Amino acid sequence: MSTPPARPAPLGLRAIRAVLGVLILTGVVLNFANVVGRYVFFAPIIWAEEVLVFIMVWCVMLGATLVTWENQHLRMDAVHHLAPPRVRRWLDLVGALAFLLAGAFVLVQSFRVFILAAGTGQRSVVADVPMVIPFAAIPLSFAIIVAMLVGRFRRFVRGDAEDG
Repeated sequence: MSTPPARPAPLGLRAIRAVLGVLILTGVVLNFANVVGRYVFFAPIIWAEEVLVFIMVWCVMLGATLVTWENQHLRMDAVHHLAPPRVRRWLDLVGALAFLLAGAFVLVQSFRVFILAAGTGQRSVVADVPMVIPFAAIPLSFAIIVAMLVGRFRRFVRGDAEDG
């Protein structure tokens, strides 16, 4: 038997993947330019490392949305595999609900930090980047993650989800 074709990723996920690609390429180019500047011209780009850290934060947080979509987070699943199907369903339900609640908590807390940074006008030390830019990665990513988890939880409750 052949496996059914994979459904195409929604437009939003393709956009996230595209943004991640641009961020990673930008980081590579900036890092390469800094290496050349430092070792060839003895003139490093002093703000490059700070900006690279911000790029990394965005990559990690946006990457977490893709991991959530694909349901590939690390988990302790030995008990899950050994449990009978009925117990597995309850474990999936509790796990989905716990993940949803934790994601909502992080979303609220990170949004508070974002608002605080926006209110103070804080800027990074070397690159003079408004700190709302790196701080925005966390609430934005967790808003996406929570939306995905709500959809997953609804499908799970309706019985549409294979893996919870």
